[in-house]
Amino acid sequence: MLEITRTKERINLKLDVIYLGEDLCIILTGGDKPHLGAVTVGSNQVKEHTFCFPHHKEDYITKLVYSLITESFDKNVIVCCGIHFDNISKEEITEVISLCKEMILELKHVNNI
Repeated sequence: MLEITRTKERINLKLDVIYLGEDLCIILTGGDKPHLGAVTVGSNQVKEHTFCFPHHKEDYITKLVYSLITESFDKNVIVCCGIHFDNISKEEITEVISLCKEMILELKHVNNI
C-alpha cells in the first residue's frame, strides 16, 4: 500500500493506494469527518460508473481522479472518496481539487503509470 498526504492550512488530505493484483484501488479521504461519499469504478474496457451517496458531492472528485488515472492506466480502477470540512469556503474547495490533482500526479510518477 502507498500513502500520499497533502496539507495546506486547514486542508488535510490522504490518498491510499492499494494494488489488487494488476488492478488499482484508490481511497481519498480528509477533513473533519472522513467517510465514504462517492465511488467511481471502471476500466478502459468497461464504461465507468459512479455512485454518490445522498447529500454528498464527492462524485466530482472520484470522476476527476478516475479520468486522470485511466488516461494512462489500462486495468480495473476503483476510486473511493469521502472528504468533509465544516463550513468549507469556495477557495478551500478549489484547493482540495488542486491537492487531489497533485497527489494523483505524484502517484503516477512514483508508480510509473
